[in-house]
Amino acid sequence: MKDRAPERRQMGRQSRANAIHAAPRGARPDGRPPVVARTRIEREPTVCERCGAVYRHKTWRAGERKRRLSRPGLDRTLCPACAQVRDQEYFGRVRIAGPLEQEREREVRRRISRIEGRARHTQPERRVVLIDRKPTGLEILTTSQKLAHRIARELEKAFGGRAQYAWTDREGGLDAIWDPAGGAHAKPPRLRARRA
Repeated sequence: MKDRAPERRQMGRQSRANAIHAAPRGARPDGRPPVVARTRIEREPTVCERCGAVYRHKTWRAGERKRRLSRPGLDRTLCPACAQVRDQEYFGRVRIAGPLEQEREREVRRRISRIEGRARHTQPERRVVLIDRKPTGLEILTTSQKLAHRIARELEKAFGGRAQYAWTDREGGLDAIWDPAGGAHAKPPRLRARRA
């Protein structure tokens, strides 16, 4: 009897782990997001006609574009990120609560551009779809929830305030709100130490 109890516990842990990983939110049976499922790739390598990213080994890569563009006989199509930007389709949204001063808005836009550039260098599918100024503040739409999360987190780290996250629909979109004032939990701004 004592030998059976550890087996039963082990099987219980394993079945719980399988249940957790069986169907994550927003997942499809083949694991692809909907925009990728709509993009049909016939052959590899294929080049995106808009951004120049290359599809090879089932992945879009930005670093190979200059070398690959000159090859004759390459298939050309729109990559999933360019299709999302064209269709204004997004999976991440960052809203900045409250209007920003003109100088602060420029700093925020520069920071967002740098964050997107870093993400796009390694994963060209992660892009900013639109930055829109609303009466209540800025709204940033992104092609992936991970980029939206990164933008909100980096704004929180750089400028203080507080970010809140909410995963929305069955597609697994992210709705993040960054409050520069941050309420009672505002972080103090970072100060640089002066050298004497």
